[in-house]
Amino acid sequence: MTPEILTVLSILLLAIILFVSEKLRPDLVALMVLVLLALTGLVTPQDAISGFSSPAVVTVWAVLILSAALARSGVANIVGQRLLMTAGSGEVRLIVMIMLTVGILSAFMNNIGATSLMLPVVIVLARRTGRAPSKLLMPLAIASLLGGLTTLIGTPPNILISDALRQEGHLPFRMFDFAPTGVPVLVAGVAFMALVGRRLLPDRDIAKEMASKDDGNLGETYGLKERLFML
Repeated sequence: MTPEILTVLSILLLAIILFVSEKLRPDLVALMVLVLLALTGLVTPQDAISGFSSPAVVTVWAVLILSAALARSGVANIVGQRLLMTAGSGEVRLIVMIMLTVGILSAFMNNIGATSLMLPVVIVLARRTGRAPSKLLMPLAIASLLGGLTTLIGTPPNILISDALRQEGHLPFRMFDFAPTGVPVLVAGVAFMALVGRRLLPDRDIAKEMASKDDGNLGETYGLKERLFML
């Protein structure tokens, strides 16, 4: 095994340990790996920072800007209000409506952004229908991931793969080239959660648990003792 490979493996192992231990933020770990690769001579300083000028990176920035625009312009809120009006009270219908809505949103904006926008709406739906939020939040998270598979900008890996094809002289992916695979996967995911998955979801309502406790100890309910410190 050559010294270069040993160095790469050592840097990779260090990065994995830091990611798992969460001693540093993920972005700082990624930048640290970049700096270490340059300092050890495995890549030149020019190659180390060349990725920041990649069209894929710029596209990801643009998608994040688009997500913020959808949030601040009120478009996503309008979608959420429509969902509140049409979702009904049946569990199957709620799950289907929530998953399809967030799946469509996440196809054109950042997955985390779509989830954060729909989170308050889903909580309100749970309160209005008397259902445990845990029954609706898991489908929300799953649909945001599946929806990102349907378009080129739905998730950063799609953009990176398309840019890699372009760099190698091949035709890059177009906007909806992922749809023939992504849409059936999204539909199958919605069907599974509505018919089978909902029976496997935890039925836990934090509000009811708090109401049943005399002291209303938030720290105990949310496990804050593990991560709350006082100075």
